[in-house]
Amino acid sequence: MAPRFVIASLAGLALLLATTAAINAAVDPFQQYRIPSYPARFYHAYQRYENPGIARHYAFDRAIVASSFFENISGSEVDRAFGRGKTMNLCESAMSPYDARMLIDTALEGGRVKEVIYGVDYPAFAIDADRPGVGESLPLFMYDTRRWNDYPYLLSLVTLHRSLEIIAGWAGEGYRTDPDSPWYWADGVEFSARRVLDGLDPDNINFRYQQVQRNVPAMMASFEANVVPVARDHPGTQFIFVWPPYSVVAWIDLVQRDQLDVSLEFKKRFVEAMSRYPNVRIYDFQERTDWIGDLDNYRDIYHFSPAISSQLVRDIAAGRDRLTPENVDARNAEMRRIATTADLARIMAEARAKPR
Repeated sequence: MAPRFVIASLAGLALLLATTAAINAAVDPFQQYRIPSYPARFYHAYQRYENPGIARHYAFDRAIVASSFFENISGSEVDRAFGRGKTMNLCESAMSPYDARMLIDTALEGGRVKEVIYGVDYPAFAIDADRPGVGESLPLFMYDTRRWNDYPYLLSLVTLHRSLEIIAGWAGEGYRTDPDSPWYWADGVEFSARRVLDGLDPDNINFRYQQVQRNVPAMMASFEANVVPVARDHPGTQFIFVWPPYSVVAWIDLVQRDQLDVSLEFKKRFVEAMSRYPNVRIYDFQERTDWIGDLDNYRDIYHFSPAISSQLVRDIAAGRDRLTPENVDARNAEMRRIATTADLARIMAEARAKPR
């Protein structure tokens, strides 16, 4: 009796696993194998699982690879600004340089992608050179073309849950269905000075954000391991590196934490190192006082509104705010002046005086 029971149990388990794998392979909710015939679901919580498949299967020749700062940029607005090409947004919240390198290598496999817009984020370079960013782990098996190691995806109950939702037509977990702006989140938050400053400790801005201390050698180690290779190894692809416009309060925070000089020194070394590659252009919007000084453009001290995102795209297309080895010192000096002379007490008082 016992051996028969064991055999029957193992056979039942094998059937269950085979059925799970078959359902997940057929539905493929994270688009690992194909563009779905049903309206695709772009699950924000599973960006690192979906982006490799999107990078392989969708038709585009320009990719946006960045953290949440650029998630609100649609592919079509980039195409309009540049007047050419087809853009896909491959952003990931809390993307690390390691994440970005893995995704860029995947996107460039087929030789279709000729241009990459890469968002440069200081905090991301605090992460070890070989580690993914904060959030779900990086499923490395989805970044290769081997099928035999896909069992974590095919046998996952998370995948099965998403597959059954799609089969049944249930709404399920939050997602978007528009491939033009798959990771857009701006319609669910408030952009205002009140939102930025409410509950902020003026003497310890970082208490809310818990950003770790950075140092230049560690940042450069991540840069050399993850950024330099993508430009060096893909000379036929144009790379547009973009420094996003944090609010002025974020810069006051850097001053409070003795991180201002670290940040500006890293930028200088980044620019000088990348100047060796003719397929690289760099843009810097961090001194744009018309943007960073108006906290109504922000949801927190870092994240800016789609209005800024859209203008940023147009300015890149027009060649504005280029950062070069020739102007980096002067621009760093201006950024240091803005950061060290900003008056947080005045900023907070003016924000409180605004009608709600």
